[in-house]
Amino acid sequence: MMTPSMSGDRFEDLAETYGGEIARWPEGEREAARALLAAEGPRLAPVLSAAAQLDRLLDLAPAQSPDAALLGRLIAAAPTAASSSRRWIAGLTAALGLSAAAFAGVAVGVMAGRPAVAPPAVAAEPVLAATAVDTSAALQDAISEPSEL
Repeated sequence: MMTPSMSGDRFEDLAETYGGEIARWPEGEREAARALLAAEGPRLAPVLSAAAQLDRLLDLAPAQSPDAALLGRLIAAAPTAASSSRRWIAGLTAALGLSAAAFAGVAVGVMAGRPAVAPPAVAAEPVLAATAVDTSAALQDAISEPSEL
């Protein structure tokens, strides 16, 4: 299996961020860091030493817990929740906005379905209509003289 490579700058960045103990570094970086340290130990050992020294100094610093006055100031400075009427108005505004967007989408869809140009007008030609009325002379004679039938 091939060992991942790491640059000296990346090694220094990780040492400054995670400290002088490679075991505390991200798991994906540890193998490459150990390989680089083995290859360039004289140059990188002081980097780890300085980071380890800073780790020891930070470990010596006492942990401080916030006092009640600080907690009170933080809670007082926290933003308050919006009133229910403001939330209701904001919800109504959002609903109206969404409704307007939906209506606009439907209107655009309907307009897109229509042809952009009206079909050309067809010249009106006289239409001959067939009627059920026979206008022949024999029929006219039969109507006027029903006794001859």
